Amino acid sequence: MDRKIVFLILVVFLATAASPAGLQTDFRFSGGLAMGRYQGLPTVFGIPELRYQNAWRTGFGLGTGLELKVPRAPLSFILGLGYLQKGSDLEIYYLDTRTGSYLYRLGTLSQTGLVKIGPDMKIAPYLLAGYELAFILSHRGQSFGSSPGGPDSDLKPDTRKLDAGLVAGAGLEFRLEKISPFVEFCYFHGLSNLSRGTGTLEYYTTIKSRALLLSAGLKFGRKKT
Repeated sequence: MDRKIVFLILVVFLATAASPAGLQTDFRFSGGLAMGRYQGLPTVFGIPELRYQNAWRTGFGLGTGLELKVPRAPLSFILGLGYLQKGSDLEIYYLDTRTGSYLYRLGTLSQTGLVKIGPDMKIAPYLLAGYELAFILSHRGQSFGSSPGGPDSDLKPDTRKLDAGLVAGAGLEFRLEKISPFVEFCYFHGLSNLSRGTGTLEYYTTIKSRALLLSAGLKFGRKKT
């Protein structure tokens, strides 16, 4: 199954070589700061005064991609591939006092397909919307129920292999003669339940990823395909 997913991603990139004539192709590289948070809380039995709350935790993202510009239209298509670190901080409260937390780190190989809409200007704002297919590379954190602050556990065996979600964002591009710097802010909304509800995630029956990514990058190598 793992090889089939990687093969599919490679096919998507190779297919751009057969894109319709007239499209302009730019190469993109970017990196930035990510913030991740899970949706879904563990099932708790015990002290009613205890409550749990998901909070954002920091990570990072690195990516590359191809941007296909439609001539005479404010429209482009972006195929991206990169590493995105998600996760969450599950905070523990006794009444209104924070008493501890469980930290989760989720590493993904992220393949995105985005539509970019923006004017053809020297300094050009734009909007992004599309999908993400994320292959789960790693998932580490504390087994829920263990003492907070203890050693990490490998949660990957009890985590599903693939996440699918939606992406929305905005950016600003500074178009120079050959290289165009840009900054982007994107929101990743996972639709899949990543937990199998077994083993280390027995009490964490629902995990859906949420992530924010603020990145900066360069776009270059414009040519017609």
